Amino acid sequence: LQANCVSVPIAGALPLHCLVATTNISKGSSLLRSTISPGELDWHAAQVEKRYKEKIAELKIYVSMVQPPFPEADSLGTFHAINREYPGLRVLHGDPEVLAIDGFLTDQECDDLIESATSRLVECVTKNPRTGEVEVDEDRTSTNANIARSEVPAIVAKLTELAKCDERQLESLQILHYTQGQQFKSHTDGFRGPATACGFVNSGRLATIFCYLNTVEHGGSTIFNKLGLEIRPRKGMAVVHFPQALGLEEDARTEHTGAEAVDDKWLLTTWVWKHFRSDERYT
Repeated sequence: LQANCVSVPIAGALPLHCLVATTNISKGSSLLRSTISPGELDWHAAQVEKRYKEKIAELKIYVSMVQPPFPEADSLGTFHAINREYPGLRVLHGDPEVLAIDGFLTDQECDDLIESATSRLVECVTKNPRTGEVEVDEDRTSTNANIARSEVPAIVAKLTELAKCDERQLESLQILHYTQGQQFKSHTDGFRGPATACGFVNSGRLATIFCYLNTVEHGGSTIFNKLGLEIRPRKGMAVVHFPQALGLEEDARTEHTGAEAVDDKWLLTTWVWKHFRSDERYT
């Protein structure tokens, strides 16, 4: 399968995006998004804004009704400091930072996590911010399983060493499984200010760490929509980004998408919170 379109942010109407065809697409064909450079992304965004100026102006009105503006990037302050000396750490994007480590998990660790999670997989759920109820997550169509930290002490040690955090700052370890057609729509992982969830009270997610558990040839990329960055899943590779600043402001620039899977995709994910966990049921 070859990429035939790109996702372009609609200036002034974020988080809305539009799909722009990069080649002729036959009726009934699957849409497969590609990544482009920031310069090309800006060019496409300018063309979309020029061609659909009136419609975008109307969209901006509706978006402003339901979504208060994100803080400006230069007002976000500082971010959580991870271990810059961790072996193999490299920069995929500078501002905001997206970091990676190849071989963070061994092949055996990846295989063991998949085997352990396979029999426990359930639908992904999320907490409804309006009702407080836990509901099936319509934006994330994969299945997942929680892994107790006590089951994988060596992996927890790696995570805390990399993140320079206490184990009590780590959210539950999740194993995610995507099969053909499943995806995770655009999101940042962060909250707009302090949040109470997952055993943490009035806190926030300072860092996201996810690790691919298998190499994926087709589909399933992680796409940072506003950065022109696409990450192809490679077995054992860890990715780190920072959805909230230390002041708990959400960084909208970290918006990313789990592209629709073609081949199976497995990954481990967790988040580093600002404060210690207060509810031990989430250990």
